[in-house]
Amino acid sequence: MSATNQQTLVDSGANERPSMLEKGNYIPWENNTRQQIIEPLYKMTERNKKQYIADERIKRLMYGSDVTNHVSHLRLMDEFDIFAAKERESLESVYERLITLVNIMDRNNVCSISVSINTKFLNCLQPEWSKYVTTIRHNQTGDTVSYDQLYDSLVQFEPHIQAYKANRADRNYDPLALFAHSNASSS
Repeated sequence: MSATNQQTLVDSGANERPSMLEKGNYIPWENNTRQQIIEPLYKMTERNKKQYIADERIKRLMYGSDVTNHVSHLRLMDEFDIFAAKERESLESVYERLITLVNIMDRNNVCSISVSINTKFLNCLQPEWSKYVTTIRHNQTGDTVSYDQLYDSLVQFEPHIQAYKANRADRNYDPLALFAHSNASSS
């Protein structure tokens, strides 16, 4: 900056500040302002007390408290621990439920290790997936694979699982129907 510009700033009083903005005076001014804005609860009128209490409750709901955050953390971890595939649930449905749970955990700052997510995803699948899960585990390198990549790998085997389920359904016949059929043919 040239000397003339500096002189112009000095002449205009740009380097002078009100006393409340002097370094070191910020904290007392802040405290003084807060004391004037928020008067003690016993000095408030009944209407102001109700509004203040309502505002505090809203703040607690919006930001949570240590207790609610802890309870939320425990609830999410319990939900993650008991996560399992439902009977006859598709791979896509299991994956979507797991993704939803992991996203909720991330939003609530509940950190889970990617290895535990992968293990949970692979272990919760139905028994007919075990052969393909083993194949995928053996093909993994030393790097940690995301559950998205595991899902993409497992989707390739879904036609095999569908064929296996159809074959198994054909073998599982109704014994009463077989008995009725044999009685009808013998009479």
